[in-house]
Amino acid sequence: MENRKKPTRRDFLKLAGAASGSSILAACAPAQPTANIAPAATAAPATAAPAIAKDVCAEPDRPWLKPTYQMEAGPIARAGWGGSFSDQEHEAVWTPFTKLSGVKVVEVPHTNDILEQLKAQQAAGKVEFDIVETTAAIYQANPDLWMPIDYDIFPKVTLDTMLPIWKQTNVIAYAEVPIVIAWSEKAFLGDDKPDSWAKFWDVKKYPGKRSLVGYSVFKVIEAALLADGVARDKIYPFDVERAFKKLEEIKPHIVKWWTSGTEAQQLLANGDVTVIGMSNSRIENLLDQKLPFSYTLNEALVHSDFIGVVKGAPNAKAAMAGLAFWFEPTTAARIGEFWRQPIPASTAWDCADPEKRKRWTNAPENAEKIFVTDPFYWAEKGPDGRTMEETLQERFAEFVAA
Repeated sequence: MENRKKPTRRDFLKLAGAASGSSILAACAPAQPTANIAPAATAAPATAAPAIAKDVCAEPDRPWLKPTYQMEAGPIARAGWGGSFSDQEHEAVWTPFTKLSGVKVVEVPHTNDILEQLKAQQAAGKVEFDIVETTAAIYQANPDLWMPIDYDIFPKVTLDTMLPIWKQTNVIAYAEVPIVIAWSEKAFLGDDKPDSWAKFWDVKKYPGKRSLVGYSVFKVIEAALLADGVARDKIYPFDVERAFKKLEEIKPHIVKWWTSGTEAQQLLANGDVTVIGMSNSRIENLLDQKLPFSYTLNEALVHSDFIGVVKGAPNAKAAMAGLAFWFEPTTAARIGEFWRQPIPASTAWDCADPEKRKRWTNAPENAEKIFVTDPFYWAEKGPDGRTMEETLQERFAEFVAA
């Protein structure tokens, strides 16, 4: 990989501040995609520059609606996570897209073995998926599973406010995703809450059953090291043995290693756990229902996920059009308001409700609280050709199963 600088909170604060500033400043990020994952000098899961026009929220040109584009009839198969997360995605993105295009979008389960499924389907020449999301590390290891993004049909006003690192050849960053610490207010009635990873691990002072993500080691290592007192600027490179030693401490108190966002919600809502590391979107959905839970953005573990159209997709052009619609400023703002997870472009910020965007991780007031993870470190390959994520995922799976 190319030389990289791990994104810092200062980078994040500077970029987030730009997003909340005047929209008459010129954008500085080019629209062209980069060929391989390698972070820019100030890369961070944040907006890169303010919007370039006062009418940024106006309806953009839609070349994918022109007869010459000739998209397929669908339905588009989007690998999704189910539950309220998917319901909100359909309401914000796919329902209005279908009204415009006439092409329906259906969800298929995003299972833990989706890469193996996709590789087998591509080898057989019978691909069933159209849109599949991924992480930086997985994309780095398997870039050819996705087809090139047709950036010509995406709204330029959005692309121009994204850092080049978020515009890869075959995938594009579509959500700033934090794992936050959430808890039951019934279990912690005083002012002292389990609002840090050290407190998450402190089961004596903050008693109760715990849960963490079990299908991916990404962010679990960072949480363990933060809990063990490692300074934020010393997390990378990992002290792997220290991290797993810390995980051994909390393992007896983990009643369930959750495997989906829906399951994480259910664990908290049903009272199976009192403290959990989960997606901010999932806990926000519970708060929308006026349930007695809280969460903190302190030490929220943030990264940006990528999305793309898989190679051999049966509805490739229609799927690409759907993603182009997703990145229209008002659509991006709408899904960001639902999920509380914006795309890394300042146009989404510009067009979002001022009150709702305060809960976004790229809000200036939150930049000093969060921990910006380094997905590019996870994407580095060792002498055996495997990424850091692949190597540690194997060990983590064995750890969880033991």
